Amino acid sequence: MTQAGDGTQRRGREATTAAILDAAQDLFSSRGYSAVTVRDIARRAGVTHPLVHQYVGSKADVFRAVLTRNEGLILAAASDHPDLLESTIRMLRQGLNQPGRAYARLIVRQALNGVPYERTIGNFEALERLVELATSAADSASPAERAAKRLDPRFVIACVVMLFLAWSATETWVLPALGLKGMEESEGIAALEHVILNILKDSVPGVERDEPTTL
Repeated sequence: MTQAGDGTQRRGREATTAAILDAAQDLFSSRGYSAVTVRDIARRAGVTHPLVHQYVGSKADVFRAVLTRNEGLILAAASDHPDLLESTIRMLRQGLNQPGRAYARLIVRQALNGVPYERTIGNFEALERLVELATSAADSASPAERAAKRLDPRFVIACVVMLFLAWSATETWVLPALGLKGMEESEGIAALEHVILNILKDSVPGVERDEPTTL
């Protein structure tokens, strides 16, 4: 890495783009989309703002690139696994590591700040994969089971995702409020996984109650 004449750091394109997206994610998470400018992102990343435009694009393009990068990481955790339960937990665990939590909080922050969905990538591949698996499980169920579990699989996945987002955003408040401040992080995550698995087993046809998970 060499020093440019204007004081910015010259890096390879891939490393520079990663630095831009890291800076943007931090700023969007802490300030909200509307309060962040391309100049802010460039300053945090140690580059010039024309370079942000050159490598990524406008602020809206940067925001979508941040979402796409994070979605890719979550999808990759279980992209080829055919089982709904195991895929859900693998994605959940990816989402609950520190970069994943930052992404979840970013989404919550933008939703609460009124950033319209139309400004997002519009195609969240990790969510679509879970919907695909849930729909496939429901299609394989007997008519009687489908009649007993009549929720749209997409709605069930929506509930699971909202539970994950709420956990990521409010865990440090809600657990102490309920006398669970001393709960170990690993214990809390294991309990969250248990609740989510039971939601899927109870609500998605074709997912057996005693179906094991080999995680």
